[in-house]
Amino acid sequence: MAEPQDVFATPQSVEDPIGYETLRRMASVAHYNRWIYEELSPYAGRRLLEVGCGIGNMTEYFLDRELLVGVDRLAASVQFTRRRFQRHPHVEIFQGDITDAAILERLRPYRFDTVICINVLEHIQDDVRALQHMRQALQPGGRLLLLVPAGPYLYGELDGALGHHRRYERGGLAEAVQAAGFRPIQIRYMNLAGIAGWWLNSRVLRRRLLPKGQLAWFDRLAPLFIRAERLLRRVWDVPAGQSLICIAEKRP
Repeated sequence: MAEPQDVFATPQSVEDPIGYETLRRMASVAHYNRWIYEELSPYAGRRLLEVGCGIGNMTEYFLDRELLVGVDRLAASVQFTRRRFQRHPHVEIFQGDITDAAILERLRPYRFDTVICINVLEHIQDDVRALQHMRQALQPGGRLLLLVPAGPYLYGELDGALGHHRRYERGGLAEAVQAAGFRPIQIRYMNLAGIAGWWLNSRVLRRRLLPKGQLAWFDRLAPLFIRAERLLRRVWDVPAGQSLICIAEKRP
């Protein structure tokens, strides 16, 4: 499923070189990406909108759906992802900003039953407005599947370099989702093991990119972390994690 690493090389004309390079590096952590997919896919329908599809790191996991439309603000990401999935006629990728009301007319004819937004909402200054537009793109009863970075105490150099406006607490994410017209079904933390690495790299070492070597080791150890966290979650509502998952339904 994964392409050779060099096809992800950062174009010289890319608008956000640090963000693009981070996406390129995250393409290599297959166990982590599959973990995200496995946490979200049981709630996904057949007609999906992916807000902030990037270079398709998560898009590829949802190719079995009836329709998959990816939207991204950056032209380089859109061009790459469009080429990457050009052999899949049910996949459409286009450039757009979810906070722009004009995008709603383009999205409405697709009749989405699910919006997926993975590590994107933190990049948007007016996150409630973005969520409101996601809600308007959904059919009645449609679902929102969110993954966002958790813990304001972890905010550091990595977040700033990536253009993060915030990291979320559970309560704050619930308020934003409800203000946009959704009913949260569940909001829970994910990736307890990732806290230490983010803290070290972002707050202590003040790096602007996650090191490739560390990501490789994380991916090797990820099956152990994932199994341990799933076992722990059976008996305890884990109160911390590097990320937050939110599953919500569109209110009438």
